Amino acid sequence: MAIREAAVLVLRWGQPERVLVERKNCGLDTYWSCDIALPGGGIRRGESVVDAALREAWEEAWVHPGMVKVEGVMEPEMTLRGDNRIHPVLARPRGPLCPMPASSEVDRVFWLDTRLLREEPRRVPHPRRGVIVEGYMVAGGVLWGATLRILRRLYRDA
Repeated sequence: MAIREAAVLVLRWGQPERVLVERKNCGLDTYWSCDIALPGGGIRRGESVVDAALREAWEEAWVHPGMVKVEGVMEPEMTLRGDNRIHPVLARPRGPLCPMPASSEVDRVFWLDTRLLREEPRRVPHPRRGVIVEGYMVAGGVLWGATLRILRRLYRDA
């Protein structure tokens, strides 16, 4: 099985700290529908991890690359299916942002309060997949899987 390389933008601000997330459009019949995710996607040929994360945040959440200060890249996270290696790019806004859905694949963009991650994940009903064993119900979507593991790694001591 070929592993697909992907990048996500972990854009953080505020006290208490918040991170920009999006809800994948619940009206579409895709694997990711109703998932809460970090803006991101596949890395194109010749594109760096950072460039891919910034491009995807622009294409999905209307976050202009010039308004983002990249701070580093975390160790990658594999999806449970083992077919995607996700490279989280850590960043902060350079100034005021007005993120919003910029693609039909996203129906909501918002700042997630990271204090939620202090709570233990629990069984939650997913609108498309049935029950997710470890996750959070947030804004009508489910935060789980690789996105949850990335955020929990980052905010382990939140």
